[in-house]
Amino acid sequence: MKSSFRLFRIAGIDIGIHYTWIFIFIFFSWSLAQAYFPEAYPGSSTLAYWVTGIIATIMIFVSVLIHEMAHSLVARARGLPVNSITLFILGGVSNLEEEPAQPSVEFNMAIIGPATSLILAVIFWAITSAAMGRIITISEIFAGISNASLVIAVISYLALINLFLGAFNLIPGFPLDGGRVLRSILWGSTGNLVKATNIAGIVGQIFGWILIGVGLFFIFWIGSLFTGLWLAFIGWFLNSSADASRKEVALRERLSLVKVREMVNPNPEIIGPQISVDEMVKNVFNMRHGRAVPVCQNEKLVGIVTITDVKKVPQESWAVTPVEQIMTRDPLYTVSPEDNVNTAMKLLVQHDINQVLVKQGEKCAGLLSRADIINHLHFTQELGLRR
Repeated sequence: MKSSFRLFRIAGIDIGIHYTWIFIFIFFSWSLAQAYFPEAYPGSSTLAYWVTGIIATIMIFVSVLIHEMAHSLVARARGLPVNSITLFILGGVSNLEEEPAQPSVEFNMAIIGPATSLILAVIFWAITSAAMGRIITISEIFAGISNASLVIAVISYLALINLFLGAFNLIPGFPLDGGRVLRSILWGSTGNLVKATNIAGIVGQIFGWILIGVGLFFIFWIGSLFTGLWLAFIGWFLNSSADASRKEVALRERLSLVKVREMVNPNPEIIGPQISVDEMVKNVFNMRHGRAVPVCQNEKLVGIVTITDVKKVPQESWAVTPVEQIMTRDPLYTVSPEDNVNTAMKLLVQHDINQVLVKQGEKCAGLLSRADIINHLHFTQELGLRR
C-alpha cells in the first residue's frame, strides 16, 4: 500500500502505517475519551478519559496487528512470502507477494484471522470476568460494567472490539476473510478460481450495498450522521474492493493464456555499453519514443538503461558519459519468451518497475513494458478477442 511509512519489524515482516490511520486514530481516541468512557464509566477526570481513550485506541490496533500477523505467519508457513503489514483507516492488510495457489492454503490463511480475533475476545472477556469476580455478559460490556475501573473498562472494551472484528470478518463477502473462506470452498469444489472469485465477489458487493443502505437509514431515519456515513463508507469500500478483485482475477487468468513472445518485438532494439548517453537518447529514446533499452555485450545481456537513469546525469555530460556508467546491472528482472504474461506482470507489480527484460539463455530477446500489456489488452478488447 503506497503512502505508508515503516514503524518496526516483527518476525521479518515490516510493520507500517498508512497516512489514513492517523485520522482514524484521532477519531477513535476522541470518541472514546469524550463519549464512550465518560457515559459508560462516569466519575473520572477529563485527563483520565483521554489517557484511557488513547490507550484503548492503541490496543485496538495492536489487536488488528495480531489479526494480520496470524494471516501472515500462516501464509509464510505455506510458502507465500509476506513483505509487510500496513495499518490503515479500515484496519490492516497483509501485503503478500503472490496469491495462494491452492484453495486449502487460502482457507487456512483466511480463517486464522477471525479465529485469532475471537480468541482475543475470549481472553479479554476472561480477564475482565476474573477481575470483577463474576461472569461478565456482553450486554454489561455494551452498557458499561458498574464499579469497574478504567483499566477494566479498556480490557472489557477490547473484548467487545475483537468480538466485532472477528464476527465482521466472517461475513462471507470477498475480500473480507469470510469471503476468502467462501472463495476457497467454491474454488476447491469447482476447480475454477475465476468462477469462485465472481461468486464471492458478488456476495461481497451485496453486503456492501446492504451496509450502504443501513448507513443511509442511520442518516435519514435515526439521525446519526457520522455513524451512517461511516457504515456507508465501509459498504462502498467493500463493494468497490469486491468488484476490483473480480476484475483482477479475471485479468490474471486472461494474461496467463498469453505468452511473452506474443507481445515483444522479435528483433528488439539493443545497445552496447560503450555508446554515449547522448547517442542513446537521440537514436533510441527520441527516435523510437522508448523509455528503456537493454544493454548487451557480445550478444550477452549485461544491463538495462531507463529514462530515470538518464535524468541522473547532467545534460552537458551526456556526450562523454558511456551507458555502462549509468545502466542498472543488478538486479535484472527477467522472464523467458515462453513464460506467460501474468508472470511478467507479477514482477512489474512486486518490484514496482515499468518493464522487464525478456531473456533467452544469456541473450536478450526483448523488453516487455506495462504499456505493452495495456496496449495488448486495449487491442484485444476493441476487436472482441478473448486473448
